Parts: sequence; structure tokens; C-alpha cells
Amino acid sequence: MSTSRGYGGAGGAMENMLRQAQEQQRRLAEFQRQRADLSVTGESPDGLVQVTVNGEMKVGGIEINARAMRLDSFSLAESLQAAVDAAYAAFGERQQELLTDMLGGSELVRQAQEGTLTPENWFRQFGVDLADPFRGMRR
Repeated sequence: MSTSRGYGGAGGAMENMLRQAQEQQRRLAEFQRQRADLSVTGESPDGLVQVTVNGEMKVGGIEINARAMRLDSFSLAESLQAAVDAAYAAFGERQQELLTDMLGGSELVRQAQEGTLTPENWFRQFGVDLADPFRGMRR
């Protein structure tokens, strides 16, 4: 006979689901912390401008090579825009890597980006079938 405090039956299943939910919460918090700590740099194709984007997706630094001062204003603006674009692209790639690590697979990332990731698919990754969450825990 199982009790609600044991690891068998419904009590054990609930404890297991609670542990899994806590683990997901921990993983999400770690993802958010890592994203907030991100700092990526992009460079213009001519190498004259470097732009750093921080975890808030704000430009946190701009470095302009002294040689860039010889450029006309249009060319300098193009170099600056290219560096900004490269920094944001690098930020997106790094964020994608963090998300893939958190979700545990590129298919889940693709579904999340498309807005088609269901709770059932998310939990199924961790061995929980929401249609029958107690399956495998019955004696």
C-alpha cells in the first residue's frame, strides 16, 4: 500500500512531477541569467568598427579604428551599421545556443520559435506524458 509520502503510487508521481517542474524552473532561471550576462561583439567587414551588444540587447560599446576617420560620412555610417548588424546577429546566435541547451534539442527550439511547442511535447522530453502523468509510476 502506498502513501502520499512514498515514491510509489500517486504521491510518488506527484513528487516526481514536482521535482521535474523544479528542474525546469532552475533551467529557465539559468538561461535567463546566462542571457543577461551575454556580451557579444560584431565587426564591420572592413574591420574598422566593432560594436558590443549586452544581455539587454543594447549597444554597450563602440570602437572605431583611427583609420575609419579617413572615410566619408556615408562609408563610416555603413561600417557602423554593418558592425551593429553583426553584433545583433552574433547575439541571436548565442541566444539560440543557450536556448537549445536549455530545451535539450534543436527540434524543440524550432517548435518554440514557430510557436508550436506544446506543453505535452515539452514534458514528453522529460518522460512525462500529460495525458497519463502517472504512467510508469504505478506498481
